[in-house]
Amino acid sequence: MRRIVLPAVILMAISVITVGIVIGAASGANDPTTAITNRPVDQNTGASGTTQPRVEGSEVISTDQLTADNTGNWRHPGVAEDSRGNRLVIFRGPEGNSYYYVYCAKGGTWSSPASIAGGNQPSLISSLYANIQVDSTDRFHCEWENANAAVYASFKDGVWTTPAKLPITGRYDQTSSLTVSSTDEVLTVACGAVGFSKDIFIDRKGKNDNWFGSPFNLTRDPGQGSTQPCVAVDSNDNAWVVWKSDYHVVNDQDNLVIFLAPFLPNNQDGPINWIVMSPDPGWSFLPQVAVNSEDKVMTIFATSTYGQYLSRLYDPATNKLGPLIPLNIGLCMQPWHTFFSRLVSHGTAFYAAAMTPGRILILLKFDENTSQWNQVAQVSDRSVEMFALYSGYDKMLIVWNSFGEPSNVFITTAEVEPFSKIRVNSASNLMVEKKEERGFFHGYFLNILTWEANPENIQRGVTVTAQRVYRETLGEDNSKWTRIAEVSGTVLRYEDRNVPSDSDYVYVVTCVDDKGNESAIF
Repeated sequence: MRRIVLPAVILMAISVITVGIVIGAASGANDPTTAITNRPVDQNTGASGTTQPRVEGSEVISTDQLTADNTGNWRHPGVAEDSRGNRLVIFRGPEGNSYYYVYCAKGGTWSSPASIAGGNQPSLISSLYANIQVDSTDRFHCEWENANAAVYASFKDGVWTTPAKLPITGRYDQTSSLTVSSTDEVLTVACGAVGFSKDIFIDRKGKNDNWFGSPFNLTRDPGQGSTQPCVAVDSNDNAWVVWKSDYHVVNDQDNLVIFLAPFLPNNQDGPINWIVMSPDPGWSFLPQVAVNSEDKVMTIFATSTYGQYLSRLYDPATNKLGPLIPLNIGLCMQPWHTFFSRLVSHGTAFYAAAMTPGRILILLKFDENTSQWNQVAQVSDRSVEMFALYSGYDKMLIVWNSFGEPSNVFITTAEVEPFSKIRVNSASNLMVEKKEERGFFHGYFLNILTWEANPENIQRGVTVTAQRVYRETLGEDNSKWTRIAEVSGTVLRYEDRNVPSDSDYVYVVTCVDDKGNESAIF
């Protein structure tokens, strides 16, 4: 197993508004010996053993058809929802080499399919998957894949950026994934293939960058074939990546192993430990990863050795790797790429969608107390080919295309317990003025802070109930942010009194919404 070691870097942008943070590393974990029960699987429903219980308080399911014509060949959808409840779905068009989209404003109806950016997008050969994530400004970041490349564009308020190919390209087993950090940095992971060498590359685009930078090779191991990556970020913006590797050194048997590793954006020279997630020996495919609000990392993947989907939970805080837990869904194994599942987090919970041997979609929820997956609902009423899953504020959004022709795209929504996805923005245009005041006996200095309400909060309808003032000493080693005041949500001024005449402070004003969510200090 390869261990990548690269120096901790502190990124600090000095201004009166923002400053960077230090990100810590997570260590690897030993793989516990775990027995997997290979129960008989019903080839129609995919259920194994006894019937799975429904989650208490059954979810309400509804399905809409997003494409409707006789041409068919509408395929490979992706979906996302912004903090205002607006939804976007992208999918491959009937001609097979370009992507389309439909959009639904909250409470409205779905638009008709339209070509992304007027059809001005790079040519594709054989589209595979689509991914969409949303940043803190409600911009949709979209990626759709090809057999030898991936294409990126973003969408907001009805306007698309010009789609362009990502710098990572491959020629084999191409899947890719996309996520967005709390600083609105977009990260993509994909397989880069040159000859027989296949590695996992991470590429990044900052919030104010025009395009992605140089790809970073996470695996850097030409002796293995690393493919099929998926990525998610935790609250510290560590990126957790899972992938499949052709690993040939265990018990003299060929293995297709699922690895998990953290990528620390500000610590690329720090240790990165690869954690084995799949059973050994075995053949495992198409892993998925999600990180919940407690920063626990869940992976699921298909394993043809056991004929079903398996999952594993890892807690970086305790360095604890949980046992292999079956989803109790048998595999649809014709062709190979329908070893297919999707995984998301929803607050502290994890939800998965998986395809049964009969090509029916099942939605499941993980119960950490009992270490089992419970079936929430049947998602599709017909055979499915490709699909995607997204966690909305109070609904799971599942988009899928029907199997066979005419193939059309559908969206199914399942009601789940709401949680706050709204990201509160800090105050805007913070200004600091140092002033000297004279009293009867002595003078003193104060810093007068003024700011404005953030227009993004106003646009989203976020109710700011409080604002917190933080202070840090500029240029002082080991200086930390200290909260010095809290004012109401309508106040736009604060006086920091009796400060030393030679002090040099940096300030930030965060916002707290009516659900207790506070904006970040950067």
